[in-house]
Amino acid sequence: MLGAKAARQDFARFTALSGGGWVVDTVLLLALVGIAGLQPQVANLFSASTAAAMVYLIAHRRIHSGARRGIEVRLGVYLVYTGIVILLASSAMIPLTAMAARMLDAEPAGAAAAFVAKCLVTPPQLVCNFLVSRALARAPVRSDA
Repeated sequence: MLGAKAARQDFARFTALSGGGWVVDTVLLLALVGIAGLQPQVANLFSASTAAAMVYLIAHRRIHSGARRGIEVRLGVYLVYTGIVILLASSAMIPLTAMAARMLDAEPAGAAAAFVAKCLVTPPQLVCNFLVSRALARAPVRSDA
């Protein structure tokens, strides 16, 4: 099955790219929590949005073979989708950070607990992001003519 093999390869490439985005996201998250003093869920909104836009734009052409036409609209739709997912993940970080803080005997609003919470919310986001970004990149664009 060539299609399934290609999809697996694309997912592996997307995972590697997302890993780089995750590093950017996480470093920004930790800086916003540890240096700027933001609450983890607030910092996650900003850091994850920045990384999501970066990953989508690169994946659109290099992994999903997305069309150049309509990229602005596709990115806009992806960012709306991402905003919803980030809000859900950021909300989940409240109890996850508290749980991590108890496990680590650390500060609930501290960088260590935020890092553990980030690790817990990442895998389901990765799978959803791959599926949605692929569908958007390959969706037909309506002609205005």
